Amino acid sequence: MSIRRPLAALPVVAALSIAASCHSKPPAVVVAPPPLSDSATAALRWIDAHAIPIAILDSARPPGDRTPFLTFVGNSRVLGVSELVEGTREFPQIVQAMLASLADRGFRGIAVQAPMAEAMELDRYVRTGVGNPSQGLRVLGPHWHTQDVLGIVEWIRAYNRNRASTEQIHFSGFELPSAGHALRVLTTLSDSVAGRPLNLWLRQQLQCVSTGESAAWGREGPAADSTFWNRCRGATAAVVDSLVALRARVASTLPNALANLTFAEQMARLAQHDADVGLRRLPRQQAVAEHILWLANGLGPDGNLLVWGRDVESGRLTGEGGLVQSAVPLASTLGDRYRNLAFTAGQGVVRAQPINVGQREPGGETNMRLRPPRRESYEDVLNRAAGERLFVDMRGLGADTAGAWLKGPHQARLVSGIYSDNALGVFETSLQFPSYYDGVLFAKHVTAAIPLKH
Repeated sequence: MSIRRPLAALPVVAALSIAASCHSKPPAVVVAPPPLSDSATAALRWIDAHAIPIAILDSARPPGDRTPFLTFVGNSRVLGVSELVEGTREFPQIVQAMLASLADRGFRGIAVQAPMAEAMELDRYVRTGVGNPSQGLRVLGPHWHTQDVLGIVEWIRAYNRNRASTEQIHFSGFELPSAGHALRVLTTLSDSVAGRPLNLWLRQQLQCVSTGESAAWGREGPAADSTFWNRCRGATAAVVDSLVALRARVASTLPNALANLTFAEQMARLAQHDADVGLRRLPRQQAVAEHILWLANGLGPDGNLLVWGRDVESGRLTGEGGLVQSAVPLASTLGDRYRNLAFTAGQGVVRAQPINVGQREPGGETNMRLRPPRRESYEDVLNRAAGERLFVDMRGLGADTAGAWLKGPHQARLVSGIYSDNALGVFETSLQFPSYYDGVLFAKHVTAAIPLKH
């Protein structure tokens, strides 16, 4: 039953509407940003002339639209991307678009800055459907346990379905703080499959890996003797050979066990790699570079790898205190076959842990609004460019005023898991193009990452 409004009430309603409009807040005044210097203005003009909308990364667009990005990637074996501003929804979406565009160019893997052994559980899921992707991302840490990263995982799983193993995309981690998870997989094989004597032998042989990690890989303690480490290298190689032989023996008699044995063999190869790299006593940046090269080589001679580094990990730079990023030795090894991009943002909201300068431990993650970028920082200039999401190839910078400004150094945001809006200088870093990065990905507005529920 409809209810009629009395006609006499209409003038009152109209009057109230007029009164409300008279007392409504005036529209917000948009304050123009302060003018740029002449050199920064020249840089802005160069960006407007050379920037390309990130929409070209969409694999559904005509191939001609993607030519500038594919030309940038060229013959690179490893494409590194640094997430200077973390905790957004936009960057995982860009990563997924890049991976989709590069899949037909021989890119057969994505490696994120997370533990290698634990990430193998997600690789198993995207290639076979076995496992729980949300649980796998939770183990990697809150940065990865988001709706948009899950979207990447599910996209890879859909891409791999009904494709031959050589055509599938792998999901990996490229940090190896511990081989503990790999050892748990290897030492919990069913006696009905491996047999009790072999299982006891595996546990005995792999003990050296955990001993080595607890002794900081030969840098301290009684296990620093090189004879011990040479035996460990041989032991892990023997474990791999034994699992390969076991898989061949049970292929016809226990076909249901093949998947678990194949996975265990992968973990054994990781333990072998762990021992090999650890025994060389490499500094952190070289060890991580070796992990990335090992993953790329595992994709086959024609397999290329997209590497997702947090903060400046994928940049060719040395930080304060002499901290060298893994991209430095990686680029030294690969030369022009290593290409990299930095991602940053202009304004919006990120998900991060709030922290006060001087506070030792941050609180829980929450949504935090970014402060306006520093005047004449890279974000300040990019934020004034035409377009919302931009890809800029910085390799062609000239010796003119614009090129000199864009080469830097200038400040850029560095929001890596924690943030405070009252200490701008703390959350910045000095960048140079193309010395540190070959190009930049930029989003004017970002929204906060959405965590998955436990």
